[in-house]
Parts: sequence; structure tokens; C-alpha cells
Amino acid sequence: MSTRTQLDQDVFRILLYRNDATEILLETPSDRLSIPAVQVPAHTRGAEEITAALKDTWNLETVCLFTLPPDDPTRTPFRYQVVESCRPQALPPAGTQWLPVASLLIDAFDDSGDFAAIQNSLITFDKYRRGELPGIFGKPAWLQTITEWVRAHATVAGLSLTGEFRQVNASPTFSLIRFETDGPALWFKAVGDPNLHEYRITLKLASIFPRFLPHILAWQPEWNAWLALESAGRPLATDSNASTWAAAAENLALLQISSFGRRFELINAGCKDLRPCCLADLVDPVVDTMTKLMEQQTKLSPPPLSRQEVLSLGRDIAVALRELGECAIPNTLGHLDMNPGNLLVGGTRCVFLDWAEAYVGPPSFSFQYLLEHLRQFQGPNSPHEKSLAASYRRHWTRFATPREIARAFRLAPLLAAFTYATANRSWPNPKTIQPETAGRLRSLTRRMKREADALRESRVPCIP
Repeated sequence: MSTRTQLDQDVFRILLYRNDATEILLETPSDRLSIPAVQVPAHTRGAEEITAALKDTWNLETVCLFTLPPDDPTRTPFRYQVVESCRPQALPPAGTQWLPVASLLIDAFDDSGDFAAIQNSLITFDKYRRGELPGIFGKPAWLQTITEWVRAHATVAGLSLTGEFRQVNASPTFSLIRFETDGPALWFKAVGDPNLHEYRITLKLASIFPRFLPHILAWQPEWNAWLALESAGRPLATDSNASTWAAAAENLALLQISSFGRRFELINAGCKDLRPCCLADLVDPVVDTMTKLMEQQTKLSPPPLSRQEVLSLGRDIAVALRELGECAIPNTLGHLDMNPGNLLVGGTRCVFLDWAEAYVGPPSFSFQYLLEHLRQFQGPNSPHEKSLAASYRRHWTRFATPREIARAFRLAPLLAAFTYATANRSWPNPKTIQPETAGRLRSLTRRMKREADALRESRVPCIP
């Protein structure tokens, strides 16, 4: 396997172990040893791509455990990924050997960094075994433990595992695996920091809104994990027709309305409290951070907003929040990550996934995020927009007048962007924000400025 980097490719050197990490697979084309490498598309789910590459190239069933941090990420064009073979007796591919880790010597390696990475990974294994590092999924043989747990609950549900599975995402504290059965597939998901709250939120929402979430068969608090039946339906896509988008919008409204009166119950379960009264307290500190980020900008284009422009934007946001708080549309359950992959639409039913970004607040924010994804797929002024909006808005007439609903939707582009910015965990500490994140926040601030300018031009009082 090549280590040559290509455009939009990530390179991983693969530390592939078996038999409780006592043996490792190494390339042995000559009298020297080296760690094999794979290239996978950048900005994708690394575990899924890496295990697929090892299956396609070497016909090996594997699972990812953890990634070793590079000594110097600015100089090293690759990362070391620790992987485990699911079949301890698998034969080594051509040009490789399974070697006992205890027999390895640094002088045998083409790259001494490979030997150091192996030693580092073995030390890390021991820390996971002793519980010095958090996460069951960093230990060798964790897949066997999980599979037996899944098998037991599948049997109770009248299902049998086929032995086929797909690891979609992974870290020592996080896992997402699809297990095939002789019926519907099962999804195992476990979460860790910073998304531990997703465990409590998911169980709560699945219990009170079963129509809109996957059916959960079992859960394990020790792992912050749950097991769910695969839901029928498909994610929204570029070729989804108007009725499919409309069904997604209508189900979103129905789910949110079903949560009416449960705001404190949902907040206690872990949903973010993004009611206008709470968002108002964040305006000044967010504006302060955005001002500092604009002052730190080194690029000439697009030009940074001036201090006065950012302060004026803050005043516009505060006014918009006050006006939205005065409207009669209630605060409900919402989803800050309303991307097409988190919705499965089948006919008139829609199931919503991945609730780490659940909130309680204005429902129109979630609709605005859904609308933004439609525009990304089909461009601005899509012919689907009108039916999407009509399907969503009509359900809110039981709470508010058409004029109030229209007003809430005029405020949504600005306030949804502001709320999205507050959801970024980096903003409270501008000195430690990474350059890429700082760039995204500056871009988001410019977007808010455009929305505020457009809102000011069309401002209409919110009249009951």
C-alpha cells in the first residue's frame, strides 16, 4: 500500500494487531520491516473507510480502536491508526507477516518512527486495560463483548445475527456499528465526551416520541450505549422529490408540537436551553468574541467587519430575540443538526436520528436548518421551497396568527445563524480557537450581518 499523499486524501499507517495485541501485521518486502498504509477520502468517516480499504485490499475483517496523535502534525503527512483483526487465524496477505510484538527491534525497521508508534500503542493498550484512559472501545477484543451483548438482545427480539457487520464510526469512547440479521438490521451506538448527553436524550425521546425515533431494543449505561432496529426510509438526497421534502417538514412540525409542554422535562434530559430569554444572555459575550476574531483576521478578502459593525449586529440580534420572544409560537424540541443524513423518510413517516444537538427553543430554527440543506442541494429559489414551507407552517396556526408565524420565519435566518454560532463549543475562548474554526465563525458572522441588514429593510411589527 502506498503512503503517497493525494488531493483530498488522508493517509493512515495501520497498526493491525491480533490475539490480544500480542501480534502485529508488518510488511516484509525485504529484510526490513515497515507498517502498511492506506489512503482514504478526506472529510469522511475514517473508521468506515479504513476497514473497507483493508477488506478490499487484503480481505481482512477489522475494527478500528484509536488513533495515535502525531508528534508534529505540521510535518507528518500521515497518522497511525490502531486496528484489530476480527479473525485471529486470518492468513497474512502477500508481502506481510504476523510477528510477535515482543520480538521486534528498532534496527529492523525502515522508519524508526514506526517502531516508536508500536511501542506507544502498546503502552496505550495497557492504559485502556487498567482503566487509566476512558473507553471500552480502546481495549483489544472489545468487539466480541459487544457482539455477544447484541446477539442476546437480538435473540429476545426474534432475530439472529448473520455475522456481517459494518463499523461506521469509532473512537475509544464512541462506536457506531450496523449488525446484519435475518430480519431488519440493528444499530449499536455508544457515545462519550463531549456527547454523553446524547445517551439520556435519545432514551428520553424514544420513550415519549416513538413515532419519530428508531425503536430501541436495549441500552447499557456502563457504555452509554443503545441498540435500535434499523428504521425504514431513506435520507433526503439531491433527487428527493417535493413530496419527500414536504413529508420531512411536516413530520418535524408534528414532532415539535408533540413536545409542547415538556420543555423543562427535555432540558433536564440534556437538551440545550435555547429559549430566547437564554439566548439573549449570550449576545454580548458572542459579540465580544466575534469582534476579537475579526481583529485577528490576516486575510484581506473578504474584509473583516469593523468593531462598530459587529456591535451593531449584536443590537440587531438582541432586538430580534426580543421580538421572537413576544410571539405566541411556543418553545419546543428542536434539532441543531437537521442535515439530510439525520432524517429517514419513508412515505409519510419520518424518523429523526442523532440527537446530540437537541435543544429546547424556537421551532423555526430547525426548519431553517432543513431549508438551508434544501438550498445546498438544489440552489436558491428551489421549486420545493414553497411546498416545504407550507407543509411546516400550517401546523402552527393552532398557536399563532398567520402574521405572527410569518414574522417568526422572517426572524429565523438571523437567529438560527446566531444560535448555530453559540452551539460551537470554541467561541467562549477566542485565544484558543483554531484558525479553521475562527475562519468559520468569521464567515458565520458575515452571514448574520447580511441577514440582519435584510431583516432591517423588511421589518414589520409582530402583532397578535
